[in-house]
Amino acid sequence: MFGGGLIQELAIEATEDLKASSKQGRALRTENGVDYSMGLGVRPGGTVNPDLVVRPFGRKGTHSHLRAFVSFAAFDHLGIQSQDNFQCSDQNKNEDGRCNGAIRAGLDPDRDGIADELTQGSLSLIEFYLDNYPVPGRGPITDAVKNGEEVFKTIGCAECHRPEMRVKRDPRIEHITVFWNEKRNRFEAERQLLYHQVDDGYIDPDRERSVPIVVPNFQPFVFPLYADLKRHDMGPEMADANDETGVSKRVFITRPLWGVGTYTTFLDDGSAKTLEEAILRHSGEALAPRNRYARLTSQQQLDLVSFLKSLVLFNVEDVLTAKIPITRGDLP
Repeated sequence: MFGGGLIQELAIEATEDLKASSKQGRALRTENGVDYSMGLGVRPGGTVNPDLVVRPFGRKGTHSHLRAFVSFAAFDHLGIQSQDNFQCSDQNKNEDGRCNGAIRAGLDPDRDGIADELTQGSLSLIEFYLDNYPVPGRGPITDAVKNGEEVFKTIGCAECHRPEMRVKRDPRIEHITVFWNEKRNRFEAERQLLYHQVDDGYIDPDRERSVPIVVPNFQPFVFPLYADLKRHDMGPEMADANDETGVSKRVFITRPLWGVGTYTTFLDDGSAKTLEEAILRHSGEALAPRNRYARLTSQQQLDLVSFLKSLVLFNVEDVLTAKIPITRGDLP
């Protein structure tokens, strides 16, 4: 869930772009240059559904908002029922996972003896946490990594795994990313504060002083997602056993590659044991880049994998406890 708030905002803005383009009779292309009329096209289970809502969450692209994604996952995987989903008088009109009507408190829909399992307040805290969850980091950037990044672009991987995406309204209150400091031979972090404070007159009753509201600046932000938020037909080598939620077993939303260097298994189901295997199992719309990869020299293939392995995750707690020190930007 790294960068969840940025991904959600990118999808919201892409949806706005597509609907505006459709209304004006233009090609369904976002401001980031992603063309949704290409590939599977606009249809149920296609590149985007006929409602033109970009849904970036779930491996099939089934949820448009973090709150809804968390709410459904809590029930599907943990059996925890959120008030927004199970105790709401007016269900989730905007697919954002938020109840549009009154909550009927005290209910126990699954009859397990626990009422109000995931309250609106608790779900809002999780949503806020994920909105502000940091983006993945970068490991050492060697010559092999630089060469591999060029190969990645040259053979066409970057057409779907887009290196940079831009949001117009960053919803977060801070940005933290991790990088490798070659001189000190360690990971370090950069921090940027992305908010301002507004005094609305609230007085904390315990501390007897005013407490201002922290408000995001909602400024543009560019980030290295390595995805396009489109569904693609990936061919038989990556297909599931069955269709899922109205999407073909061969169709998946492009998985962001940031952080892929930390994974131990690959593809949406973890069935590929190496990055090389994952690349070679690309088919369908990704067949041409896959074949170009297969024709590379062994050194070029190694460099490409080195580049992918430089896209790493990190333990956020290590930043909070200064095990990974913040050395750039807004220092603590």
